[in-house]
Amino acid sequence: MTIRELTALNRYKCSENRDQISMLPMCLDDMLPEEAEVRAIDAIVEKMDIPSMGFTYSETKETGRKPYSPVDMFKLYAYSYFNGIRSSRKIERECYRNIEVMWLINGLKPDFKTISDFRKNNKAPIKLTFHKFSMICDELGLIGKEMIAVDGSKFRASNSRFAYHSEKKVQKKIEHYNKVADQYLLLLDRYDEQESNHDAPKLSRSEIEEKIDGINKRLSALKELEQKVKENGTIYETDPDSRMMQANNKGCDICHNVQMAVDDKNHLVVAVDVTSEPVDKEQFHNITLQAKEELGVETITAIADKGYYSAVQFAKCKEDNIIPIVSKADHSFMAATKEYGKTQFSYDEDQDGYICPEGHLLRVYHHRKQYTPETDLKRYRNYEACSNCPVKDKCTDNRKGRTIQDRPFQRIADEVDRRTEQLADMYKIRKQTVEHPWGTIKRAMGFSYFLTRRTENVRTESFLHFLVYNIKRTINIIGTRQLIGILQG
Repeated sequence: MTIRELTALNRYKCSENRDQISMLPMCLDDMLPEEAEVRAIDAIVEKMDIPSMGFTYSETKETGRKPYSPVDMFKLYAYSYFNGIRSSRKIERECYRNIEVMWLINGLKPDFKTISDFRKNNKAPIKLTFHKFSMICDELGLIGKEMIAVDGSKFRASNSRFAYHSEKKVQKKIEHYNKVADQYLLLLDRYDEQESNHDAPKLSRSEIEEKIDGINKRLSALKELEQKVKENGTIYETDPDSRMMQANNKGCDICHNVQMAVDDKNHLVVAVDVTSEPVDKEQFHNITLQAKEELGVETITAIADKGYYSAVQFAKCKEDNIIPIVSKADHSFMAATKEYGKTQFSYDEDQDGYICPEGHLLRVYHHRKQYTPETDLKRYRNYEACSNCPVKDKCTDNRKGRTIQDRPFQRIADEVDRRTEQLADMYKIRKQTVEHPWGTIKRAMGFSYFLTRRTENVRTESFLHFLVYNIKRTINIIGTRQLIGILQG
């Protein structure tokens, strides 16, 4: 008795016989529910006017083999990234088995090389699609254009640790192989003695000599590599633009630093950038200026955590009408206790000095003959008052007295500190604004590492991911059916 006959006897639910030819014509559109997200993706891409953005094969020749339409290829990428499918080979498989993909691109089946080349050959147009969809979101009233939150995250690069060579790492390898070579030489010296004692050696003389030759070749290659590292610095073989960076949980990995700016109204990403710099503090002005230009506003408020605290960056922001709200890390140089940190000293603008908690004025002095405000630290001290101060031991560990240091553009940083303190409630929304996109992109969409290499390629990959995040967010806010009605209306 067959399984189907047993199913019938036991009164299980039965479907149509898959071996039976259907007499009714099948329609892919009938297989998709009205609320299917793929319908919204199709409407969004059609609204973006892909051919006008300069994609490869936007205009075709009269002769030769017909190419795939960039509209269909972009729809395929948008749908695949939307569902966490990133590999070009996996995307190709979806074209053969996924009903939604068949519906979306009308049954086309491009191979993985064509799919991969589309992303590689259209870096600038893909960036334009991000800008175009931001304009659509603005027309839908989803972007507030008043305040943005900035943050960065390290994404693992396509560069193995075995293809990463620092001077220290190469030296350790050389030491290891020298040690192994010495052990084999010692084994070779004892070889005759082992034979005379009738002890069966584990390796023959020729095998030992072969291993020593292999080690010598490896040492020779490492010596050449060591010279290159000394001349050019740390070498990253696979992705030369990647860098060793501190990642989550205080660990290190070879990464790219992805920066983004998020509008606070609906948590839509309005600016994206990728850099090889491991720290965030030098990226604040760059990413906020990109967001300001993307939104087309005269001024904007930008919130960031203490990793972005930089007086030099704040000075640049002031020139471009960007209002920073950034938490400050307390760097109290030469303070013996927290009670006498730098925040307890008040700056007197008229006297250009700091008033200490005991009421003494710390006057400015220059440790160089030529002082440059844009690059040099500015120091304040009053050793005479410190020598007779009853709380000197609590204030400083320096036997001479306390010194206060100002960074370049310190007064602008002080202005940011006051603003951040006054707008503490506004600063609290930073985390809930900026962590939302990271969580969705990393967990729901599977974007925690790069498949491509070099800065321009990983930047293109990032733009695709953040564009698809914005599409997903827009669909969730408005709804599939309503969004299609608006876009096609």
